[in-house]
This record gives sequence, structure tokens and C-alpha cells, in this order.
Amino acid sequence: MKVTIKDVAREADVSVATASMAINNKRGVNAETRNKVLRIAEKLAYVPNYSARSLVTKDSKSIGLLVPEIVNPYYSAIVDIMAKLAEQKGYTLLLGISNSKSRTEKMYIESFMERRVLGVIVVPMLRDHPDIGHLELLRSEKIPMVFCTETYAGCMEPCVMCDFSSGEYEMTRYLLGKGLKNICFISVRMDVNFANMRLQGFMKAVDEAGVTVPEENLFFVEEPNFQAAYDITDKILERKPEAIICINDMMTLAIMKRLDERGVHIPEDISVAGFDDMMFAELAQKPITTVRQPLSDICRQTMDILEDEIKSGVPKPPVGRQKIALIRPEVVIRNTTK
Repeated sequence: MKVTIKDVAREADVSVATASMAINNKRGVNAETRNKVLRIAEKLAYVPNYSARSLVTKDSKSIGLLVPEIVNPYYSAIVDIMAKLAEQKGYTLLLGISNSKSRTEKMYIESFMERRVLGVIVVPMLRDHPDIGHLELLRSEKIPMVFCTETYAGCMEPCVMCDFSSGEYEMTRYLLGKGLKNICFISVRMDVNFANMRLQGFMKAVDEAGVTVPEENLFFVEEPNFQAAYDITDKILERKPEAIICINDMMTLAIMKRLDERGVHIPEDISVAGFDDMMFAELAQKPITTVRQPLSDICRQTMDILEDEIKSGVPKPPVGRQKIALIRPEVVIRNTTK
């Protein structure tokens, strides 16, 4: 049986109005009472009845978008594309920036529900096995949810993402075709799709070419960011690579910076390749060879799936395995490879 606000109020020995004000952080409730109500609400696993609230308000025509951050140009590009798509379809886009914290992501989910969003697009946090229990709030209220660019393990909602495996496969084949065989591959330690698929594509290409890649040529950092890649570059150079493949353009820029500081010429001494094709990849002092993620197509398909579920009235129940649409990327050859 679903726990109601009356159950929380009874257990806390307060009125329903007081319990409601405490849970919704309204004025008029002292700190001791508020904390008591919140503890009991958590103990009883109380979920606010947002549907009941909707009976006295108009349709918001809003959808929520959750992203880990916007400092990274990759995520800010997604926000920009989604905002334009939402406007075209007549929706108001509500943005939540989780800063890769489950607690913050939960806060935005609750905020979206308070504002009666019709659906939510989730761009997952880049974390190993994050706490995602708060997504049950959306499921319990039958609010459609679609994952974009990545998914969370164990979730069955639809997802639209880049075919990372084919992108890395094609990039590796290109480098091998140039006669470059001593290749170092830079990824992250996290057990997530985007990293696993890239490594699979890389290994498939070298295996097909009959090239042996020593385990020492595979480098893994804690976070896929500029500083982590910069810091590990000296270790990479110890392997005397002919080429370096990074899993994103930001890391590629960091490695290029350190190579320049060490007097290593790109691509004469070492070829370097990235992934994503963010704007700065083409505008860099030495434009980067990379794999272009079709972000516009990924975002458009994500929005279309969400709109279909919104119009159907209820989220489509999952059948079998999670439905993941893989959008094929494109290799873009520029100045950092031979």
C-alpha cells in the first residue's frame, strides 16, 4: 500500500498541513519538527503525490533535461540542441545540472515533478555504478523517461546514443592503414557503456589487422578530463607510441599540450586522434583528427521518442532487453594524424 502524507503526519504526531509544509520546505515549521517529519518520511519511503497536485493546476507543457555539467562543451552542445528542439515542438525545457552527484540529480527529479513535467530526458552522470534509486520517482508517477548519449546499468527505458564501438573501430583502422602499429589507447576506469564500447572497437580493429597491442599500451584514468590526460602523458611517452587514441577531444587537447611542451611534433613524431568533434577540435591551433558524434541526430531521435511516449499517455512497458538506438558516427581527418 502506498504511503500517504497522512501516514507521515500520524507517525510524526503533527497535522497533515505541518507535515506537508515540512516536506516542501515551507516557512512556519521549526527546525526540530521539520527534521522529525523528514526522518519519518524517509523511513516510510514516502513519495509525494504529484499527480494529485496536478488536478488543481494547468498542463505545464514542460519537459525536463538532466545533464552532468555544462562546462564541458559536449554537454553544453546537447543543452543547446535540446532547447531548440523543445521550442520547435512547443515544449518548455527545464534544465537540471547534477554536477555528477546522485543527490543533486534526485533534487532536480523532484523539482521537475513539482512542475509537472510531461517527460524527462536523462543524460547520465559519468560515474561508476551511481545511486539511481530516485528514478523510481518518475516510474511511480508514470512519467516518460528517455536516456540520451548513455544509459544507466539496469534501466529498461529507451536510450539513444552514439555507436562508440564502430567509431573507434574506424579510427583505429585508419591509423593502422597509415602503417602506425604501436598505438596507445587512453580511456577511463569506469565500467560504463561509452568506455567499454570504445575499447571494444579499438581491440576489434587491431585484432583484425593481426597487430598485438601490449597491455602496457592501454591507459586508464579516473576521470575523462583535461588534467587527467595531461598528467598521464609522460607515462604514455615511455611506450614510444606512433599514435595515441583518446576517448574524447578534451583529453586529446591535453595530450597535445604536453607533447608540445616535451618537444614532440604532431603528427611527424606521433599521430593523435580524439572523439566527439566538439567545436574546438576544428578551431584548435592544430585541428584534431577525431570521430564526429552526430549529436543533432542523437538529440532529435531522443526528443522524438519522448514525444511519442508523452502523446501515448503512458510510458511503453519494457519488453525483453532495453531498446538502445545506436547512431553511427563519422571519422574526420584533420592535421594531427599522418
